[in-house]
Amino acid sequence: MKRIALLAIIMLIASCQKEETGYIISADAAGFDDGTEVYINAISQSNRPVVIDTAVIKQEKFEIKLPPPEGHDFNYLTFKNVRGNVLYLAENNPIKITIYKDSLRSSVVKGGSENELFFGYIKKIRAFSDEKIKLNTQYQIAAKLNEAEKIAKIAIQQQEINEKEKEYRTEIAEKNVNSLVGLIALGDLMNMKILTPKDAKEKYDILSDELKSSRIGKDLNARINNAIASASQKRIDIGSEAQDFSGPTPDGKTLSLKESMGKVTIIDFWASWCKPCRMENPNVVRVYNKYHDKGLNIIGVSLDKKQEAWVKAIADDKLEWNHVSNLQFWQDPIARAYGVRSIPATFILDEKGNVIAKNLRGPALEKKISELLGGSL
Repeated sequence: MKRIALLAIIMLIASCQKEETGYIISADAAGFDDGTEVYINAISQSNRPVVIDTAVIKQEKFEIKLPPPEGHDFNYLTFKNVRGNVLYLAENNPIKITIYKDSLRSSVVKGGSENELFFGYIKKIRAFSDEKIKLNTQYQIAAKLNEAEKIAKIAIQQQEINEKEKEYRTEIAEKNVNSLVGLIALGDLMNMKILTPKDAKEKYDILSDELKSSRIGKDLNARINNAIASASQKRIDIGSEAQDFSGPTPDGKTLSLKESMGKVTIIDFWASWCKPCRMENPNVVRVYNKYHDKGLNIIGVSLDKKQEAWVKAIADDKLEWNHVSNLQFWQDPIARAYGVRSIPATFILDEKGNVIAKNLRGPALEKKISELLGGSL
């Protein structure tokens, strides 16, 4: 009985000492009136802001406890009737923020290894940028004065600062493979063309599954894949092999062409704002409904700019196939990789992914699909 009682006491103590989950934000809010509402915002997988909690400023201070963050991502604070925001990395550690109403960008975030790493990274990158601006100004002055020796000296300094920045960004990416900051640095290296898309892909593949499944991880993967497709693409025409791509779906997931393939696949470039596209959609719907069970798949690539308009058009036109969009209008990386300069534009692929027809509409589209899948008109 004594052993049982002792065990019960030990279990009770352990339960009382159970570590609390979540994190606390404590903030000094200089210049804010009492009663000012604070909104804590997260960012959804579809890149839309979501208010997850609120607080109220009293005597230029506020404190709020938040649940443990789900995965790796940024949160940010906004304030009623005040423009701008204060960014921070959501992590399960106490966070102290000093906020200045008249200059939100000057606010200081402290607490947690991720925030320390991120804001240290930003501070260092800004220092590199300031130094490059300073050297560029000196270079322009020396060029106007024809000071050849000084121009040569400044050019060497510019090369040195660029190399230091490259080394720093690379170090952050390579030494922080389990950190969101390392993921951000990896994306920066590709954007600056310090890493080729293929090199970036190799480094991305060794990241943790948790990072890859984050909103920023999925976005970087899509950009890497699209950049690889674009870099290797000479011209996608009849007889060419269609390059794989991936992009965000309406529900915020990532979908690739490879995952959408059927016996015959139509890549359909369109947009909600494109009248010829909307006029053609009923014909495409009819062909899809008739031949989907025989192996026809479609992946729609929208050149929309607004999520709401894109999703509404899909529902209104009853487009019951796969869809992706980067919501970048004519700058959409998939459309650029495929050389699309007008819409609607279609690429018809066989089961091996080879382009066998392009830009067919109306009866011509159904005739071709019928030939390929052995149906009758």
